[in-house]
Amino acid sequence: MLRLIAAELRHRRGRALALLAGIAVATASFTVLTGASESSRLEVRGDVAHHFRTAYDVLVRPRGSMSTLERSEGLVQQNFLAGSFGGITMDQLKTVRHAPGVEVAAPLAIYGWVMPTATIRLPVADRLDAGKRSLFRVSTRWTADGGTVRVRDADSYIYVTRNPIQAALPGPVGARTRTRAAERFSAASYGSICPTRSSAANAFSPAARRWMWCWSTDGTLGAGDYPPEHHEPSDVGAQIQYPFPLLVAGIDPQAEAALSGTDRAVVSGRWFRGDEPAQVLGKTATKSWVVPLLAASSTPTSLRADYVVEHLPTAAADALAHAKGDRPRADRVLAGAAGTPVLRRTVTANDAYTSLLRQMRTTSFVSALWTNGPPRYTTVGPAHVRAEEVKTDRFAWGAQSSLDGTGTGFIQAPILGHDTGFRAFSEHIQTSVNPPPFFTYTKVVGTFDPNRLAGALNPDVAPLNPFHPPTAGAADPDAAPWLHGRPLTPDANPAGYLAAPPALLTTMKAGAAFTQPQLFGRETADQAAAPITAIRVRVAGVTGPDKASRERIRLAAEAIARRTGLQVDVTAGSSPTPVDVDLPASRLGRPAVTLREGWIKKGVATAILNAVDRKSLVLFFLVLVVCALFCVNATGAAVRSRSTELGVLACVGWPRRQLFLYLLTEVGVVGLAAGVIGLVVALPAGAALGLPVGGLRAALAVPCATALALLAGALPAARAARSDPLEAVRPKVRASGSARAVRTVRGLALRNLVRVPGRSALGVVSLGVGVFALTALLAVTAAFRGAVVGTVLGDAVAVQVRTADYVAVGAALVLGGLAVADVLYLNLRDRSAEIATLRATGWRERQLTRLVALEGAGLGLVGGVGGAVLGLGAATWFTGELTSTMPVVAGAAALLAVAIAVAASIPPVAALHRMPTATLLAEE
Repeated sequence: MLRLIAAELRHRRGRALALLAGIAVATASFTVLTGASESSRLEVRGDVAHHFRTAYDVLVRPRGSMSTLERSEGLVQQNFLAGSFGGITMDQLKTVRHAPGVEVAAPLAIYGWVMPTATIRLPVADRLDAGKRSLFRVSTRWTADGGTVRVRDADSYIYVTRNPIQAALPGPVGARTRTRAAERFSAASYGSICPTRSSAANAFSPAARRWMWCWSTDGTLGAGDYPPEHHEPSDVGAQIQYPFPLLVAGIDPQAEAALSGTDRAVVSGRWFRGDEPAQVLGKTATKSWVVPLLAASSTPTSLRADYVVEHLPTAAADALAHAKGDRPRADRVLAGAAGTPVLRRTVTANDAYTSLLRQMRTTSFVSALWTNGPPRYTTVGPAHVRAEEVKTDRFAWGAQSSLDGTGTGFIQAPILGHDTGFRAFSEHIQTSVNPPPFFTYTKVVGTFDPNRLAGALNPDVAPLNPFHPPTAGAADPDAAPWLHGRPLTPDANPAGYLAAPPALLTTMKAGAAFTQPQLFGRETADQAAAPITAIRVRVAGVTGPDKASRERIRLAAEAIARRTGLQVDVTAGSSPTPVDVDLPASRLGRPAVTLREGWIKKGVATAILNAVDRKSLVLFFLVLVVCALFCVNATGAAVRSRSTELGVLACVGWPRRQLFLYLLTEVGVVGLAAGVIGLVVALPAGAALGLPVGGLRAALAVPCATALALLAGALPAARAARSDPLEAVRPKVRASGSARAVRTVRGLALRNLVRVPGRSALGVVSLGVGVFALTALLAVTAAFRGAVVGTVLGDAVAVQVRTADYVAVGAALVLGGLAVADVLYLNLRDRSAEIATLRATGWRERQLTRLVALEGAGLGLVGGVGGAVLGLGAATWFTGELTSTMPVVAGAAALLAVAIAVAASIPPVAALHRMPTATLLAEE
């Protein structure tokens, strides 16, 4: 039998070589593809492992802290701490720490905002008039939100006299005017000077924001109802208050150091001395707590103040002095005076913050605490929300004493506090009525660099860092111009949309000074009972995204949720995902825009690994399907071309089993040879591409190719073995019947394809499978630029795996093209007599070539359109959206299929030209 098989292969070498080439291409492609996919899979796992773990694995928050969008989309909101004050008790913290698998549980207690002010000095001592008095105007313009928000603040004034000054003269109780000082106009008389309003409508009205500094050239500064302040003569000038809202949080120093390395991030001063308590000052009944603070070394606040000092005429200075306590008269003098600029200075938020850190190293009184709520959203669509405006109470900036601010009943509030608010904002003034045992003071003992904390510089995990400043980029063309290519950052408005992260840290033991209901009001009673805002948990034994580590995290999270009843989120394997946020136009000039934030998508790593494995499996299956279809078609053609020979063997006594074994052995020999050739090609190709195709994977190529050939040839061999021997050797006679005339080459091409529907279907399906895979891959990639998972990590992984994907799709398309070429060749062989007749009746070679090309185009059109439509449907289902680019990509894939099919007609056309007309007619 083997000699007969060898002779048969030599005799029909063309058919044998075609089958050999197809299986060899499939084997080489599949071997290289598995190597590329495994290499890509290892890269994906490495990338996922690199991003899998933040500083912690589980985030624990109070019940009810999850927003609707977080719940429906499996998200954790960026800046998840902002607007949350307490909710977890100390007993619940102990329960979390005793849960199985918990290695570190680091609590964070958000106490509220303090509002210290940096003092910015604008000296004018060297610009005084030669006369008795000088007057200066100070103009201030604030700039925020990328330059879109520009606010002109109320003008302030510097009055300087060479006469002595003293405390302001007493005025009537409840007067609407107060004076800053009294000037000695003669040897025996003092007169009131620098009249200002004693009240204002709100913290942002001109009366509340206008300063009047009344100086004597000897360095004495009037302080209203209080004794004057004494400074160096060189200090004469403006003492601008630059307010700076700072969020205070309590930590467990030991747990925080173990989790995020905060102790190693200290850049000046010192770290906490264990769970350091507040220092107690005073020995009387009324004592004070001095809370130690660790301050961030920089600020994310985007804000700028431009100051211009104008020198006003001497006459205006004298007129202001003679107006004495007559405020309307003084206002007319100030409003009508034209000045000459003598000093300009720009102070950024970083400049002011640096100055503030120096001032806060001394003991500072906490006059009030402020709290804000979370932003309120209305869902617009998937991953798209609209932030709703929240009105801020105009009395939320009340003063603790008459010395605060300009003395009008309000503190010097940040100017952006007047802008549109998106968070509820409340004030808790430290009252001296019925004082509790302790007042609250603060003192900065050191600074830390937030960029040195664990994961702070990794964009994929930084949003899970509670000290990471929130940002938002432009999601629409309207937002791009005013952002100038930079993301939006916090702007010193605690009620604004983006809230700055905690800038001041203290120990939870010392933080009790901020949760005294007797001192800050009953609103803090709930916070005192449950002071912790969030707990970050690191699970023991987690080494990466492996199944065992993921199971340890799951068990720990379930145990915490079951024992505490708190909101528990698994953050390991999370990644930022874009969420679009619509912001309405603001009161101070920012336009209505749509921003894009990076919220946290939970479970991304697991989803990516599973998706990569499923995708690779699907692509491998498609390649095998195309290869199997090619083998079935080629083997079937080989059997059909030898029907007479098989009939003769049956007539001389070969049993059906032997015929089946004979045909299957022949196919197996071809498959074995093709597997060896495919392996020989794959090894150097893999080495050239740097892909791991050696070892067990390469050794399996030969038996896999043989098995595939045997499986593909089993059905045609069984069918041939069961055929009637007499019918196999009897000449075929076409049944009589009516037939329609074909008048065009296109019509004849269509009729030829319809004659053998099974064979044509094989070619169509073989090419359609490759087009289906190509369409789905291109549609997702083109429409979403590779972000098929919708996350930063997903986008990075998609870029890595795309090469292996296209290798698989390319292999499927090549095999599909070979299948089409084989179908066309077999059609020509079956119609060889017909082709000879057409030549004999006058058909030219050009017409015959066109006929074959049209048949190939027909196969390509049907397979391409069908595969493109199915691929488009799969991409739409996968992404949940049909974008405008996806149909274009599908159409391009269908055209490519037609081009491949037309190109596949070239070898059959070449064979057609070699057909001898006379011999074919004689055989017929």
